[in-house]
Amino acid sequence: MSPTEERSRPFGRRSDLHRITIVHGDRVRAFHVDTRRLAAGAIVVGAFLASYLAATGWLFVRDDLIADQLGRQVRTERIYEDRVAALRAEIDRINGRQLIDQDAFEAKVDELLARQAKLGERQAKLGGLVTKIGELGLAIPSPKGPALAPIGAPLAPTPAAHDAAPAPTPLDTDRFAAPLRTSRLSVPAGRDGEGRDPTRRIAAAERAIAGFEKQQDAAIAGLAELAEDRGRSWTRALAKVGFKVAEPVPHPLPKPNDDAVGGPFVPVPLDGIGRAESALARLARLHTAAQRLPLARPLDGERTITSEFGVRTDPFLGIGAMHTGLDFRAEVGDSVHSTGPGRVIGAGRQGGYGLCVDVDHGNGVVTRYGHLSSITVTVGDEVKAGSQLGLAGSTGRSTGPHLHYETRVAGEPVDPRDWLDAGRALGF
Repeated sequence: MSPTEERSRPFGRRSDLHRITIVHGDRVRAFHVDTRRLAAGAIVVGAFLASYLAATGWLFVRDDLIADQLGRQVRTERIYEDRVAALRAEIDRINGRQLIDQDAFEAKVDELLARQAKLGERQAKLGGLVTKIGELGLAIPSPKGPALAPIGAPLAPTPAAHDAAPAPTPLDTDRFAAPLRTSRLSVPAGRDGEGRDPTRRIAAAERAIAGFEKQQDAAIAGLAELAEDRGRSWTRALAKVGFKVAEPVPHPLPKPNDDAVGGPFVPVPLDGIGRAESALARLARLHTAAQRLPLARPLDGERTITSEFGVRTDPFLGIGAMHTGLDFRAEVGDSVHSTGPGRVIGAGRQGGYGLCVDVDHGNGVVTRYGHLSSITVTVGDEVKAGSQLGLAGSTGRSTGPHLHYETRVAGEPVDPRDWLDAGRALGF
């Protein structure tokens, strides 16, 4: 031990140094290590090793934590993406359903508009039928009146015209489509919810149009029945005087089929409008034909017939004799009218007829007006139904003022009452 080391050692303590000897061949080296320094070095080395091991362990643990966190994040993202996809699919489904509902709604509105347009067309045709009925002088039954109001055309002057119902109000398509194109909150709701529920509004419009269609069907059927009934009665009345109106083919004939060999006859059915138009057309033909016949009455007002057509007791001889006409009670000076359009073929005194006028109505039909007090026409004059021919009197073979009226067909006298009855049935 050197003196320096002896002097530096604290008093009362002995310092033991550790000696490390390294022998390498002939060389020997010795190191002296202080215990405190050795302990400090050991501590430093231990701390380093502990830090190293801790850092290495942390790296392994951190990778696991990061991997786990990344896994959780991936799972979360997948769940989120699945939910987003599901929401998108739901939105697409809802949008698709709305588009389908919108298309169905608009198709329903278009259908209602088409029905309303057809309703207007039928209403216009119905107005034309009513006008024809008025021109023919027929009164429309009052129960059919409310459904017979034409659009933009006046009714014939009948009592039913005052009860006519207006045409349906056009549909407001913007109002109907509003709930599907804008927010529901922007559409005011009525007490029954119709202002907000398009289904109820559509149903209400359908009920209104169906009601008008039902009224129209009833009106058209009523007109057809009226025209057909009058057509039958007019046909019977004209048949009694020997006239028949030719019936046209109701439908155009199709191309002949050479292969057709038979089968039951089934006429082609007509719809309501077609049926009414056909019946009114037939009625118009009957009316036109009847207007050319002597069917009106020869004197104003209702006159008593004092002597009928046929065999009677002659007022002068008191024996049976043929009376070729009808005698109407009249006063001297009463106006005598032509019972139909025609041409005067005789105007003057004719034996027992006294002052007499003959009118030719065509088709071999001639009417005669006898015992007149005066004549107001001349031979060759064209007269209309209701034209004055002369004044009643008692000229010729007569026992008092009256009008002797005859109807002759092909030169032979026939009963004028059948003709006057036909005229009464046709409203003349």
